[in-house]
Parts: sequence; C-alpha cells; structure tokens
Amino acid sequence: MHIRMVEPEALTPSLRQTWEQASDGGRKFIGAVANAPEHAERLFPAYNGLRYGTRLGPRMCELLRLAIARTTQCPICLRGRRDDATDEGLTESMVAELMDPSRSPATLLGSFSPAEAAVVSFAWKFGADHFDLGEADFAALRDHFDVEEITEIGMLCAQFLGFGRFVMVFGLDDPACPVSPPPARATSGS
Repeated sequence: MHIRMVEPEALTPSLRQTWEQASDGGRKFIGAVANAPEHAERLFPAYNGLRYGTRLGPRMCELLRLAIARTTQCPICLRGRRDDATDEGLTESMVAELMDPSRSPATLLGSFSPAEAAVVSFAWKFGADHFDLGEADFAALRDHFDVEEITEIGMLCAQFLGFGRFVMVFGLDDPACPVSPPPARATSGS
C-alpha cells in the first residue's frame, strides 16, 4: 500500500456507514480514498448508481466489467461475480471463454449474443487500446443499443478501468471487491 489508511474512527459519518457495510477489501479501499473525504463521499453513490442502475442489465454489465478486467488483469475484478448476472445466465464457462486470450469478438458469437459480442469488443478495445476504437465499433453498438445505453457503456468502461487501475497502482489488490454489493434483493415464497 502506497498511502496511509484513514482509521475507521476518523471516517466521516457517511464513509463510516459505507465502511460498516463493506467487505474487508472494501474497508481497505474506503480507508484509502477517505484521505480525500469530500470526494470519497461522492464516489460511492455515483459508482453504485451507474453500476447497479444501468439500463443494460446485470449480465451485460458484468460481461462489460469482465472484458475490462481481461485487459487490466486486476485480480479483484477477475475474481468477482454478481449473483444477479449469474441468475441471468452468466456461467463460469462463458467467463473462461471471455478471458481466453486467443478469443476475439468474432469467435464469441457462438456463446454470446451479437449485442454482447459488440459490448465485449468495445470494452476490450477501451481497456487495451482505446486508439483502436472507431466508427465501426460505434456502428456495432448502434445495431443493438440506443444513444443512452451507448453512453452508459462508455461510462461503465471508464469506471471499471479507473477503479481497477486505482486498486493496482495504490497497492490495494486485496482478494475482495473494493465496493459494496448491490442492495439485497427481495425474495418471494416461503
């Protein structure tokens, strides 16, 4: 770790509440970003609002996040899975296929929908070589998404890439995800 951690008792009330709900890795992340408390307090609601409030849905959002993780090799991002994405059909075999460096977006079309392949391709390029993104990539997205969704795709790519880089550069590469999970889902039945 390259910066000091803010101790829990020194956190602002808002950050302390976030810290109390976080995993051990999340607490480490909160302790680091709490060095700039006014920004940290704005960070978590914005992150969670975009990640868990996206119109793309959990599976598409998770595929995008994992595609970015393939480019950054962030161990936190590579290990994490959202339950609601697996509930929507995301499997470990799909993740393995996504992580296979010999795979290209064109070879994913057997396992992934054309929309998913377009998002994965965009995210791979966004994370690895954003100068390679061009009109063809945006045209592929426009075949499946409206302008608001395409904007969300770009914002999610930036968010996941930025968080992954921060974790690695600041030495916070803990086995737990640095952000809180989505709010608990209500269950029905007995």
